[in-house]
Amino acid sequence: MSEDLTKLVLESVPNQKSANELLGKLFDITKPEAIYSQPVTAGDVTVITASEYTAALGVGYGGGGGTSTEVEEEETNAGYGGGGGGGGGTVGRPVAAIIIESGSARVEPIMDVTKVAIAFITALGAIGLALSRMRKFADTGKLD
Repeated sequence: MSEDLTKLVLESVPNQKSANELLGKLFDITKPEAIYSQPVTAGDVTVITASEYTAALGVGYGGGGGTSTEVEEEETNAGYGGGGGGGGGTVGRPVAAIIIESGSARVEPIMDVTKVAIAFITALGAIGLALSRMRKFADTGKLD
């Protein structure tokens, strides 16, 4: 193995360790204490929030190679190398409140107004586009 390739392999080992640590941290959010909050009690009412979490991870790695040629008893090496990288992220938001009161429990959903508004605007846009295409087809007989 050439010195450059050996160096490349040795340098990638700490990066693999970091990637494994990142992956472990991303899966930490699946613990119950990350999904359900600590109970909060006021009088005879106890509230526990429940959340949803989304995790994403992307990694990549590139290799290397090279050529070796002999010119008049002198060896020349030409090569190249690559590296790796990655990233990830998590997003969490509350989705429900579990309310325990007088010996009974109920679940109250938490409305995400932003998501509802985005879905409404997207639906209106799709309807507008469809109506526009239908009018164009009715006028010209073509779907261009």
